[in-house]
Amino acid sequence: MTDLDALSPPSVEGTKAESQLPGTEPDDAGSAGHTVDATLTRDVPPPPDNEELIRLRELLFSREIALLDNIREALDSRQMTAKRVSDVLAEAIHLRSGKDPHLSMALEPVVDAIVKTSLHTRRNDFVNALFPLMGPTIRKSMSESFRSMLGSFSKSVEMAFSWKGLRWRFEAMRSGKPFSEIVMLNTLVYRVEQLFFIHSDTGLVLSHVANESVESQDADMVSAMLTAIQDFVRDCFAGGREEDLDSLQMGEFTIYIEKAPQAYLACVVRGTPPADFRSHLRATLDLMLVEYADTLESFNGDTEPFADAVRYLDSCLLSRYVDENKKLPFWAKALPVALLLACIAGGGWLYYTKERARTEQAAFTASMHTALGYLRNEPGLMLINVVEAPAAPWEILVLKDALTPSPEEVLRGNNVDPALFSVRSIPFISYDPSVVMRRVKKSIQPPDSVTMVFDEKGTLTFTGTAPMSWIVATREDARAIPGVEHVDVDGVRDPMMDRISFMIHEIETAVIEFPLGKDTPLPADMPALKKAIDTLIELENITKKMGFSATLTIYGHADTVGNDRRNYEISQARARTVAAMLYGKGSSMPVATYGMGSEYPRGGHEETAPATARGGDQANRRIELRVHFALSPSAKPEMFRR
Repeated sequence: MTDLDALSPPSVEGTKAESQLPGTEPDDAGSAGHTVDATLTRDVPPPPDNEELIRLRELLFSREIALLDNIREALDSRQMTAKRVSDVLAEAIHLRSGKDPHLSMALEPVVDAIVKTSLHTRRNDFVNALFPLMGPTIRKSMSESFRSMLGSFSKSVEMAFSWKGLRWRFEAMRSGKPFSEIVMLNTLVYRVEQLFFIHSDTGLVLSHVANESVESQDADMVSAMLTAIQDFVRDCFAGGREEDLDSLQMGEFTIYIEKAPQAYLACVVRGTPPADFRSHLRATLDLMLVEYADTLESFNGDTEPFADAVRYLDSCLLSRYVDENKKLPFWAKALPVALLLACIAGGGWLYYTKERARTEQAAFTASMHTALGYLRNEPGLMLINVVEAPAAPWEILVLKDALTPSPEEVLRGNNVDPALFSVRSIPFISYDPSVVMRRVKKSIQPPDSVTMVFDEKGTLTFTGTAPMSWIVATREDARAIPGVEHVDVDGVRDPMMDRISFMIHEIETAVIEFPLGKDTPLPADMPALKKAIDTLIELENITKKMGFSATLTIYGHADTVGNDRRNYEISQARARTVAAMLYGKGSSMPVATYGMGSEYPRGGHEETAPATARGGDQANRRIELRVHFALSPSAKPEMFRR
């Protein structure tokens, strides 16, 4: 190769081969719509001996290389791609939505999620946006409903209280028909029951409406039967297809048919419509034919495009009643108001009566519970069961102690009528302290000079003055009283006991001495002996009245002169001498005599006898008297009770 050849431009094939990057494939046909030279996407290190070739290539293809670099940068930039897509997004969605519903199906979950999120986060905005639209509509609907209700109420009142209404009600009873049907038959001029918009060629029902008070039949079945009837009439009587059936009457129903080549209206009417009714049907049919001309022309059995045709059919649901615009008399207008006021007054009276009854019942119940409180607080009464009732008498069950006033007496004492309660009492023994005190008073009958105290431990304590017989009897009897655990009578004193104690003291301190070797007292001591005997007889009489017995023990003593046997004999004789003198006075007091000899000289164990001036052996020649006071064995319990 010459230098000139080296400077000449390479062939197309050689240039293309050199410009292809190592490790890349030529573009497939139509894969990107054009072929991109691989040298523009990646630089290949040139051979070190071809620097001239590289410079030449840069001179020849510098603009194309720069352009391809820009394209590559644009393709690699995410922001640039988003911007380009945003420029055609709206047009792409519009074109795609016209082809098939796939785009709507793909966007439906996204739109649902967006709406739910907005409702959750911006609820007030939706409320504020919908309120101006929904508020007036709701108020208007409520107002219309209220007016309709008042109108129906007024109509019902008129029918119920007028002579004509009463006559119709009697006719309904006689014929067995509902009263509403009788009213309709006598007041209805005409009423459109149903309307059918039917395709002429196929006989399919395109749209159908019915009066709300009419039970409509299957529209397709009615259409098929009507088509069959028209074909029958046309074949048998018309003599050609130019003639069509325009009405059909059966009893009080008439079917009016307004025909057109594409479709027709069939209207079921009860009664006799006005003369211009068919004109109204024709005008309605013409409007529908104009609006649905293209749809009827291309009709393939799909009735969905005719769904909004009911707005034309609804305008034909007409009706008229006899005297519909007749002015109501004043009494018919005033009667609903009067009835409303009567209902309000009756409701108020019922409320007042109910509230008054509730208040009276509450007061009655409170008074009955107050009366029950009197019974609960009464000692000796225990309320077991109460059967409450709205009215008297209440049944109550009580436990009653015998010493407690009856429930009737308790109620009467608190100004409560006993007839308010039906009382059943069961006897029991109450341990209430106040009831125990009543039981004690009834059982032992303490004198007024005695005070009783009963504590919570069951101890009954007496204080004051009382006869000894009562004291002894109370000590025994009080223990047998239910509720009494202990009896304390130490605080009760018998005034007679002071007298008895004094008499016993006089007897036991009497000084009676004897001469040496004699069993007869000294003459100087005889007055003392007589006084002691008299006192013993008086004591005997007192103790018998009190239910006690006094026993006397006489101890005879001797001095130390003589032997012991003689001293025992003389001391025994001295004791018997005094006992004989006591019996000689008529006493029946038990007496025991003992001869003590000289074993117990004065100043020994006996300290009760006072010392005498005589002293020595004379003082030891004496007797001693001892009185024992005890309950008489023959005493009966009654003698200790008053």
